[in-house]
Amino acid sequence: MADLHAVIWSHSVNGPIKMGNLIATGSETRFSYTDEFLSQNQVCGLSLLTSPALYGNNPVIHRATEILPLHPRLMALIPGRASNNIQRRAYAEILSQHTPPPAPGFSTEWELLMLTGHNGIGHIDIFRDDLEAERWYTQKHEDVSAIGKRSVFWNFVKQDIEVSLSDSDVDIVSLIGPTPSVGGMIPKMLVAIPDTKKWNGAIAEPGTRVIQKQKYVDVILKIEYPEYAGLVALETLALDTHKKLGFETPRHWSTHIDGMNLIAIERFDRTAEGCPIPMESFFSVMASGATDIQSATGTEMERIGSMLDTLPRIANINAKQAQLEVYKRFITAIFTGNGDLHLENLAFLGGNTDTHISPVYDPSPMRAWPRHNLLSAIPFVIEDNLHSSLIKLGESFALSNSDASDIIQLIKQQTADFTASIAELSNIPETTSSHLINVIEDVRNKIT
Repeated sequence: MADLHAVIWSHSVNGPIKMGNLIATGSETRFSYTDEFLSQNQVCGLSLLTSPALYGNNPVIHRATEILPLHPRLMALIPGRASNNIQRRAYAEILSQHTPPPAPGFSTEWELLMLTGHNGIGHIDIFRDDLEAERWYTQKHEDVSAIGKRSVFWNFVKQDIEVSLSDSDVDIVSLIGPTPSVGGMIPKMLVAIPDTKKWNGAIAEPGTRVIQKQKYVDVILKIEYPEYAGLVALETLALDTHKKLGFETPRHWSTHIDGMNLIAIERFDRTAEGCPIPMESFFSVMASGATDIQSATGTEMERIGSMLDTLPRIANINAKQAQLEVYKRFITAIFTGNGDLHLENLAFLGGNTDTHISPVYDPSPMRAWPRHNLLSAIPFVIEDNLHSSLIKLGESFALSNSDASDIIQLIKQQTADFTASIAELSNIPETTSSHLINVIEDVRNKIT
């Protein structure tokens, strides 16, 4: 295949700046920082492990694999391959109308990246060329209006993208992209909603700050599909539980629209003024530094602790504090039935200069559904019994056995009423809640 070219920009408090140039050959991608970017001492580059301070004028080279044809940080800008990913299905239909349409595989992934690779999670924006980037940053969002709960958009969502995109549906395409969100089993979109105590279902394109004097806030919008009935209620409970335990959690709103349950979770990768804050998943960081990590579950918990211990070599992070935070989140996941705490559900915020663990996100107790009934998506060594193994795991996170034991007992005590709270939820099938309660009680009985 012929070499493909793109440019990467970023938007800081000083305005947009070109970060570098990207070349994809099919067998590798090569990224090089611009002299302008380097001269301004920009410290937040492509990713934590490929900062300007480390690479300077040397190219960042990623050897393509079938799963990761592009650098992991860039792969996060492409809508996930899950069948219920709204963005991917909408933009795949647009690409199918091209003459000729892109070939399946890398060509399709590249074209999706060109369509959706800007204004997503974090501070990386990718474009075909500099002219496209300049047009994007200078465009004016005039006469922005909200999309009401009886709009074509919600009908579009309700029909599960079964309608065909046409010229009359431009508002839908504009709203859902280009704003790539994290992948996963639950459909997600990045939008803005009114910054009020209760949410009436009105939404607007991401980045909207005010509509008719009403302030708006950027959120990740999740849609509860029938096969995950009860998800919104369970995620709301999980977020509230994490907040009660002292974890930093984002604000969230839930509502019911035309038979659909939805939850909107405030984004924390934007300042109050809308300026992007660097954010990168644990998967992107670890896969950037280790070629054997190809998926969000392709490592061990012990290795995560070791990664955090070495990260201060290239980032300004308090390793001990980060290790404690991640260990406590993992133990909380064990006690709340969240077997889905994987590398995409943990992230760093702040770039290389102020690196810290992001607030909690995606803490849903996914063990409520038998297809996701894993103790932990990321494996860890279990010997003798679960309790002693969790204590032993603490050593990888720089914790003594006594400290790890104290943390386990404290979180067990703090989550003692979690199953009772599940039983009180009305918006969840009884078989689902009963299954989850039994799963959690079984774990609690094994940790004495």
